[in-house]
Amino acid sequence: MAAKHGRRKKVGRPRKRIEDARRNRVVIMLTDAELATLNRISKASNLPLGTVAYEIVGRTLARRKK
Repeated sequence: MAAKHGRRKKVGRPRKRIEDARRNRVVIMLTDAELATLNRISKASNLPLGTVAYEIVGRTLARRKK
């Protein structure tokens, strides 16, 4: 079988500009009750836990900018 030449077709999510990419990690410690609440929100909205946490932080930061 002959090898293909040239560039491969890009697959997956398109890359964002470096300024827009979420590339900084922040770690927080939650109580059992806080984690349970976050899990309930995550399941109710059918979103991953990290996405829910990110949205909460993003909304809070947006309000603080004003």
